[in-house]
Amino acid sequence: MNLNLGKIIINNNEIFSGMNSGDFLSIFSSEVNSFGNGDIERYHFIQPQIIGGLSFWIKIVFKKKHISSIELKNADPKLKNSYDNWSDDRIVLKRKSHDEWLITTLGQPTERKPSGIKYNYAWGEILSYYDLKGGDTGIVINYYEKVATD
Repeated sequence: MNLNLGKIIINNNEIFSGMNSGDFLSIFSSEVNSFGNGDIERYHFIQPQIIGGLSFWIKIVFKKKHISSIELKNADPKLKNSYDNWSDDRIVLKRKSHDEWLITTLGQPTERKPSGIKYNYAWGEILSYYDLKGGDTGIVINYYEKVATD
């Protein structure tokens, strides 16, 4: 998988730092819903995807045609919350599953805070976050913007 290099594998296809939206769509167009707003393109996989042994809902954002971020959320139906069936315990378990998956995959994080754990890399960062106000948790892979040099 090479997550420490900013790469994930979905259905034997690699998503990586520097990927552009055209290449992404040439591989995954039939597997995602798309949402565009100016220079920002968002793609949500229609079905959960297995990455490193765990099933995730996946959202990918491109800015000016270049990959900006990937968000992963545990897709285990037992951890799903809704307004009618809310449980803080499920949020805690979901966050724990994210943290454990990252530690198993990447080792110990660069930083630990109450809001999550963080891994810093030359290409970007990986965060397991917990938003107490929003009641949300997930993993986000943020890619640094590539600066063109002449």
